[in-house]
Amino acid sequence: MFVSSPLLSTSWGPPDESECSPRNNNYKLTLSVLVLIGIIVSYLPQVFRIIHKKSSDGFSPWFLLIGCLSTCWSFFNILIMEWRGISCCTVVGAGRCMESILGIAQLFVQFVLFTLIFVLYMIYYPPGKKTNRLVRILHLICLPSRSFSWAISLFFAKVILGNFVVTTVITIISLIFVDDTIDRRSSWTLFWAGFLGVASVLLTMIQHIPQIVETSIRKSVGALSIPTMLMQTPAAIIMTVSLALSPGVNWSTWFPYAVSALLQAVLLGMCLHYYFRAKHLGLSSFHSAERTPLLMVHDDVHDYGIHGEEAQEFSEPGGRFEEGVGGSSKTAVERSGGVAAAEENGRPGVIAKVESELRRI
Repeated sequence: MFVSSPLLSTSWGPPDESECSPRNNNYKLTLSVLVLIGIIVSYLPQVFRIIHKKSSDGFSPWFLLIGCLSTCWSFFNILIMEWRGISCCTVVGAGRCMESILGIAQLFVQFVLFTLIFVLYMIYYPPGKKTNRLVRILHLICLPSRSFSWAISLFFAKVILGNFVVTTVITIISLIFVDDTIDRRSSWTLFWAGFLGVASVLLTMIQHIPQIVETSIRKSVGALSIPTMLMQTPAAIIMTVSLALSPGVNWSTWFPYAVSALLQAVLLGMCLHYYFRAKHLGLSSFHSAERTPLLMVHDDVHDYGIHGEEAQEFSEPGGRFEEGVGGSSKTAVERSGGVAAAEENGRPGVIAKVESELRRI
C-alpha cells in the first residue's frame, strides 16, 4: 500500500487516476524485470573479482569518474521525466506502479552498482601505489607524499560525492515547478532534465577511452572482469540495434550508444588478448611483466596488491618471477637465493643478485 507524501505529489495535490497511463500487457513488465535482473547479475563478477583479488589495480580513475557521473545524470534525467509516474503510485495499485517505475529502477540500480565499483576501487587501491615512490625510496620529504594517481582518485571521490549532492538538490528544487497536469512541465525542469540527458549521453560515448588507454599501457587485464564485459558488451550492441531499428528514430539517437558499444567491444577484445597471452606465457592475467616491479620481497608483494596463489609465486622459497619479453618467458631471479641475499646484506644484496643473474643469462 502506497502512502501519499509531499514529495510524491506536486503543490496542487496528487494526480487523478485518469491522468495515469493504463497498464500495458504483462510482456513488457516481464521484460523490464528481466532487464533489471540482468543488470544486477552483470555487475556481480566485477564486484567479486575486486574483493577476491583484494586489489583494484588496473582500473582507470577517469573511467570510473566518467561512469559514475554518466549513470548518476542518466538516473536523475529519467527520474524527472517519469516523475508523474511515481506520483501515480499514490492513486494506483502496486502492479501499475511497479510497471511505471521499472525504467527508473533499472537506471538507479546501474548507478548504485557502478558507484559501488568505485567504492571498492578506493578500498582495495594497492597500498604500494598510494605513496610517492621518490619519497618512499629516497626519503625526499620536500615532495608530496601521495602518488599522483592516488591523489587524483581521492579528488575524484570528492567530485562524485559533490556531484550527487548538487544534482539531488537541484532536482528536488526543479520538481517543485512541475505543473499539476500530467503532460506539462516548467521550462526550468525541462532544461535541467535535457542537460542531464545530453551530458550523460556524451559521457557515455567517451567513458571507455581512458580504460582502453590504461589497459593498453599495462598490457594486462588487472582487476577488470571479463565475464562482466562478456555480458554487458552484447547487451549494449543489442540495445543499439534495437534503437536503430525503432520507427521514427534518426541516427542522432542511436549513434552515441553505437560508439559506446564499439569502444566497449574494443576493451573486451584487448582484455581477451592479454588474458590468453598471459596464460600462454604462464603468467598471471592480473599483473603484467611490464608493470610488476622486477624486485619484490616480503611486504612489497602485498603493497602491490598481490594475494593468494599469485603471492606464493613471489614469496615462497623456490618461487620465481617470470618476465615475458617478446613472447618468451625468462627466469630473472630465483627467490631462494634472492631472499638469502636480502636477509644477509639488505636490499642492495638482492640488486647485486639480480644484476649477476641477468649478466649470466
